[in-house]
Amino acid sequence: MNKKSKVIVIPCNTYEEEKVYKALKRGLSYLGGMEAFVRPEEKILVKPNFLVASLPESAVTTHPSVMKAVFRILQEMGCAEVLYGDSPGHGSCVNAANKIGLEEDSTYGAERADMSKEVKVHYDEGMTANEFYFCEEVVETDAIINICKMKTHALERVTGAVKNLYGLICGYRKAAGHVSYPNASVFARMLVDIHRYTRPRLHIMDGILAMEGNGPGSGEPTPMNVMLVSADAVALDTVFCHLVYLNPEMVPTNTQGYAMGIGTYKDEEIEIFLASDNGNAEPLTVQELQKRYGSLKFDVDRTGAKRTFLSRFSDVMTSIAKRPVIDKEKCIKCGICVEHCPVPGKAVDFKNGRSEPPKYDYKKCIRCYCCQEMCPQKAIRTKRRKNAFGLFI
Repeated sequence: MNKKSKVIVIPCNTYEEEKVYKALKRGLSYLGGMEAFVRPEEKILVKPNFLVASLPESAVTTHPSVMKAVFRILQEMGCAEVLYGDSPGHGSCVNAANKIGLEEDSTYGAERADMSKEVKVHYDEGMTANEFYFCEEVVETDAIINICKMKTHALERVTGAVKNLYGLICGYRKAAGHVSYPNASVFARMLVDIHRYTRPRLHIMDGILAMEGNGPGSGEPTPMNVMLVSADAVALDTVFCHLVYLNPEMVPTNTQGYAMGIGTYKDEEIEIFLASDNGNAEPLTVQELQKRYGSLKFDVDRTGAKRTFLSRFSDVMTSIAKRPVIDKEKCIKCGICVEHCPVPGKAVDFKNGRSEPPKYDYKKCIRCYCCQEMCPQKAIRTKRRKNAFGLFI
């Protein structure tokens, strides 16, 4: 019988640093401790979610308390070479770290990575992607610890452990990736190839304060009061799906991750344990997990069919995907959506100068949602369009 993937659910309803540290250390102990994943002599890169520079209470980024808990545990192990960083889609790693209040003297010896210099890497074993433009630090470290955020996502429904690895790609290259991999399924396969190349050792999800609705950057914070840890990125994301009553098979990073061999979304192949205060690891069924920690009210896209043969055809998937729509009342005409549109000739642009908000050419739009993801005013949402019969498609 194959060994099952373990996912540890750690209850925690506060970002008070000492409590987060103790809770995370307790949770990791059920996986053998941090020492089961890294060695003191290794150079380690801790990868948070720094989508954009944003205050911690907005739930856009990994909370600094969770990061500090990881740094402290690594320091206690004697790990002397620890870097942390992400390459945001807009802005810099330095600005994002400063915005969340992660001061250099509070990181237990971990040093901030630059994450702005790229290295082109060829990957002959790639099943969908055979080259990447990684941040320089990615190829210079021995081990990666992935600290993702529990959030919704317009393209992949949710963003978790697998999706968070896209931040290893140098910032300005990200938009081009959406052109090369233009629908949710093929984009997910590219993300899985990143995982297959970088082989992150451990995945930690900050779900103490999660994001629902118009994620990953414009949604609403909502308390889920848990952290999740696992060596299996797909299993961890699957447990996230169960917590919000989303069928894991509707998330392309889960199904493609399973098909490409980095993890499992199948319940019979996953063991869920609760890191209880009494020092015991309590096994949980999916139903028990949902009853105790789940949220049926969590605003996530649960509509649409499971993955089918249509997912192989970009033109079909693009034609039925939700459209990005600009709220004219919220738009300040900053042009960030235009700047980040990766389509040649721009699918969203100012048609009459900046006297009016940008407009979409939906025939060009590839539904990558870079515009929605980067909008600083939360002025862009994704909506399904109606067909000739008045039905949403």
